[in-house]
Amino acid sequence: MRINNIKRIASAALSACMLMSMSAYAYSDPNYGPWIMSQQSGTTTETSVPASEPASDSASAEVSSAPGSEAEVQTADSTAVQTDTAQVTGAPGSDQTGTTSSDQVDLTGAPGESLQIDVSDLILSVPDGSSKDSIYSAPIGLKALTEAGIAAWHAAGGDGHVQADPVMGRVPAVHVQMLQTDGNLTAGFTTNMEAFSCPTDGFTGLKLRLEDGTGDVFYRVYTNEHGWSKWAMNEMITPYSGDQAKVRAVQMRINGYTRNLYNFYYRAILNDGTSLGWAHDGQTAGALGKDQYIQALEVRLWKTGCSFNDNTSGYLLADNSEGVIVGADGSVSYSRFDGSAYTGWGYDTENNKYYFKDNVPVTGWQYIGDYKYYFDETGKVVTDLEPVMGLTGDYKIRINKDMKTLTVYTKDGSNGYIIPYKVILVTIGSDTPIGTFKTYADYRWKFMHDDIYCQYLLRIKDGFLLHSIIFYGAPDSYHLTASTFNQLGKNQSDGCIRMLSGDAAWVFNNCGLNTSVEIYNDKWVMGPLDRPAISWVIPDTQCYDPTDPEVIQAQLAAKG
Repeated sequence: MRINNIKRIASAALSACMLMSMSAYAYSDPNYGPWIMSQQSGTTTETSVPASEPASDSASAEVSSAPGSEAEVQTADSTAVQTDTAQVTGAPGSDQTGTTSSDQVDLTGAPGESLQIDVSDLILSVPDGSSKDSIYSAPIGLKALTEAGIAAWHAAGGDGHVQADPVMGRVPAVHVQMLQTDGNLTAGFTTNMEAFSCPTDGFTGLKLRLEDGTGDVFYRVYTNEHGWSKWAMNEMITPYSGDQAKVRAVQMRINGYTRNLYNFYYRAILNDGTSLGWAHDGQTAGALGKDQYIQALEVRLWKTGCSFNDNTSGYLLADNSEGVIVGADGSVSYSRFDGSAYTGWGYDTENNKYYFKDNVPVTGWQYIGDYKYYFDETGKVVTDLEPVMGLTGDYKIRINKDMKTLTVYTKDGSNGYIIPYKVILVTIGSDTPIGTFKTYADYRWKFMHDDIYCQYLLRIKDGFLLHSIIFYGAPDSYHLTASTFNQLGKNQSDGCIRMLSGDAAWVFNNCGLNTSVEIYNDKWVMGPLDRPAISWVIPDTQCYDPTDPEVIQAQLAAKG
């Protein structure tokens, strides 16, 4: 059965994934909260074994049996569906029916029948006796399918309250604790509780974490004594001076896949009993230039695209707005609560980052601090300069161990490596060495230990390497441990620096041997291009990395 309408296919394909039951073990990382690991993997750590290095070239990474040509979709009442249509039955745990495109046809089939999808122009054709099954295109194809699945998830019903996500089946929450004036943290509350935390004397700092979600949570606080704090992230406590300065205003935001599903709303209750409106996604909530301080907070996740069910005006008590303002015409500016001109960095509610001079965003090439940045015509900083500069062939790598962020720099003439060219999310471990090293050996595939393999490896010191995420059982692109994709930047290695396969391939092919790699710690400065996030996820049963060049090449070859 072939389906040629790509809009219908994209929706139906990820809807199959979103209805799939996925078996996984739950673990807890003390630094980042709970995460999920596939039953297939057994482990997510690796060490290098210098002896016994059965590295293979690209020819040995034979493409054989990728998943996906026949997906049996189980709804809540265990009824399988079959289609050459595009109406999707049910979100996880739901018996509601939603539609996914303008070309709907019924997707409800007979019990026990299979769903088989040909995603022409997005993924490989459904094989007729071929050994290659259909697979997601990446990265664009998977992103499109994820967006289609999110759209179907929204269409399936709900009023905006938190539900299990359409791919992983998890229910995310943001957990909040307040640092009290006596130096102790409150017990905490979450977005799923719709509860307040009310320290009698106000609070001096915040500690947040994202639970059962994919991405990061960022937050900062304002006090009269110290102004805005630095941004904290993922269970860090905002900087605290010890002088019991009370928090007057807050900004909070999330990024990554969970942000694609939800807006993050929060509101402040002031010490005089004033209950303000709801701010969201980095807006300023509280009181600035006034006598009041925040005594209580309430937080909530709300499905993107759904109208919020409460008041979203009057979230800041001040003479002027505070933060980035995006006008109805798309124009961007910055406003200070006291009316003063602002020069510095700022984020809009979509996590876009700008640099402002006298309230106006800069564009083009700009020297700021120690770096030379490039900003697009709207003022957003560009975090991948390959489309702007092409391949320069001369790079330096710096890795912030605290922030699990790898930044590639290129030269600005005699000024040296001051252009942040590309940023990559990585996983590291407590044993990852600090210092400056040179890449001195490379391996296309390499056995690590315990039947674990990685690809696109560059050795920097003894048993420490830069490499891809984990493949289990064989040096083959279709033996991925999916949890190492979805939880990149949160789970731990035994000291190696782990990346998505596409990123590892880029570093392997473009940086190569004799490249300088500096590893350092700085928990308050993520890096010049900040910390990226996993913005789309794969089912825990998927056995290939959609960014893998081998996978992409196989797709293109099969399409002909």
